[in-house]
Amino acid sequence: MLRHVLDLPEICSRNYRATASDFLDPYELSLVTSLAVHFPSVETFIFPEGNWERKIVVFAPYDVEDEFLSAFHLEGAEPMDHRQVLGSILGLGIERSKIGDITTFGDEAYVIVKKEIANFLAVNLRKIGSAPIRLREIAAEAVPEADEDWVESAAVVSSMRLDSVVRAVTHKSRDEVKGLISKGLIKINFRRAEKPHEIIAGGDLLSVRGFGRIKIFEPLYETKKGKVRFRYGTLDGR
Repeated sequence: MLRHVLDLPEICSRNYRATASDFLDPYELSLVTSLAVHFPSVETFIFPEGNWERKIVVFAPYDVEDEFLSAFHLEGAEPMDHRQVLGSILGLGIERSKIGDITTFGDEAYVIVKKEIANFLAVNLRKIGSAPIRLREIAAEAVPEADEDWVESAAVVSSMRLDSVVRAVTHKSRDEVKGLISKGLIKINFRRAEKPHEIIAGGDLLSVRGFGRIKIFEPLYETKKGKVRFRYGTLDGR
């Protein structure tokens, strides 16, 4: 997808019209927006505004408003979580790149989407899992932001190598962690991890497929035996 997105500034400049990407994670967004300096006649806009993780980038030769996003408020009789909401939407055949952040509050949820799929979603999304829901389209800027609820813990490792940190937190075997890395199923700050010996630092965010997210808190502590004690938080995968 990134290859297509990287063509957007040139298309905008050539055709003098706004071009918008699908949703990008922070790492992808940084790569794409760094190219804008090569197109001085093109302005860069990022939506939605606020502390959201997944955003779109819009290239335009003039000022634009957020006309590219919509959102939905979901309400049901049972509690909903992020995975249930995402899975139900993907089950309709919608691509992940068309879906932005999802926030849940008990039996309510909010989801930001590309406007191009809003009508389809409004007609077809009737259940989350097996539970029926009520669906109401709202403006993306009306979606409330939610604090991430990290569950804190601590671990001790011989070094802050990626494989050591993941093994300590997930309790997976060395071979399991090695397999996850080789298959591209572990990310560091949204970037695909390439090697087991990459060094993890305080403040880094890891994503392990099938486990969820791991946030490394600062500072790191060295024990009397020369090992490293670190605090971390876990969060269900998104």
